[in-house]
Amino acid sequence: MKRTYLILFLLICSFFNSFAKGILYVQSPKAKLLTAPQLTADGLPLSMGESLTQTSEQGLFVQVRNNDKTGWVSKLFVSPLPPSEKIKLGASSNSSETILARQRASDFTKTAAARGLSETEKLRVRGGAELYDFDSLRWLESLRIETPAAKQKTNSLPASFSESVSSDTKQEVKVGRALAARLIQKYGLVKEEEFTKYINRVGTKIADNSSRGDLNFRFGILDSDEINAFACPGGFIFLTKGSLRQIASEAELAGVLSHEIGHIVLFHNGSFEKMNVFLEIVTGMLGPSGGEVISAATSATLDELEKQFFETGRDISFEWDADEAGVMLAAQSGYPPNGLGDYLARLSKVPNAKQLTHTHPDTATRVAKLAKVETTVSEKGGPVGKEEWNQFKKFIP
Repeated sequence: MKRTYLILFLLICSFFNSFAKGILYVQSPKAKLLTAPQLTADGLPLSMGESLTQTSEQGLFVQVRNNDKTGWVSKLFVSPLPPSEKIKLGASSNSSETILARQRASDFTKTAAARGLSETEKLRVRGGAELYDFDSLRWLESLRIETPAAKQKTNSLPASFSESVSSDTKQEVKVGRALAARLIQKYGLVKEEEFTKYINRVGTKIADNSSRGDLNFRFGILDSDEINAFACPGGFIFLTKGSLRQIASEAELAGVLSHEIGHIVLFHNGSFEKMNVFLEIVTGMLGPSGGEVISAATSATLDELEKQFFETGRDISFEWDADEAGVMLAAQSGYPPNGLGDYLARLSKVPNAKQLTHTHPDTATRVAKLAKVETTVSEKGGPVGKEEWNQFKKFIP
């Protein structure tokens, strides 16, 4: 059964990560219909929520038709997911849907009880509480993060698109929360509130320029001296203490965060189909009172994602794309485009970056490729504001 889940997961990844031809939706205020596949090309602004028909793709750009016009748009600013409002962390499913599911669950468990509980064994939670730290994750989720974009609501969707959160997004966040809780349990979470808020302000500003306005991004610090960073589905991103110690400026921080945001924006974790609320309720009834429930299917997906983090790494093409996205997103947010490249150049000389190089392409090659990408973008996001890195880096444990 687990093998079946993994095969399905990989097939879904293969389909979704190709930005399959079809309808794409504008979900960033930075989106333009460009005359060429390059951010510095001339272009016409596109409206939030506008639908585009994809005809081809080239790297991080897709060629689209928009009414009677044809042009190029960055994958970072459009999404195959229909537009929806930003998810609220901890939000529950529709109440009427939940009531119906609970009734069905009750009928199911009564029947299963008569059969000796053999049916419910298939739904039993896989993995114990010792694998997850949801309490620390909730601390991170509870932090109040304010950014200029949030105050101005520059990337809000038209009212017609703002009625509900996509079911795909709900499931993505559910999987991402569980994976984040695993990472926190493995390493521990640094609960330095002001420093964490600062990292979240930088990261949220960048994420607000991307197509994932449906996600409530959270950025945390893992208590590890390893040099690494992790992008979980649903917008949960973590940097280790070891990686933060190597960062020399806010521009470099922005470059690293943009790389990780790129993985999420480009769906490198795959797609996540709508959860079966009935099965969620059943597994909830089987789980401990008040506890988080991880179904067998979710557990198998988490195993595969965790294996990518620590053993196999992502597909090499995904890392190249995330590097390019790191340059583009940082530049579109007003940061110098060379932040990620400068950071990686320094890492190429650091001996304890073994885990990073084990799961990523050769660092020197990445730096050389980034230098070429940097020449194709310009800083269009306006002034960054006061450089705060030196003020906060003293809080790194």
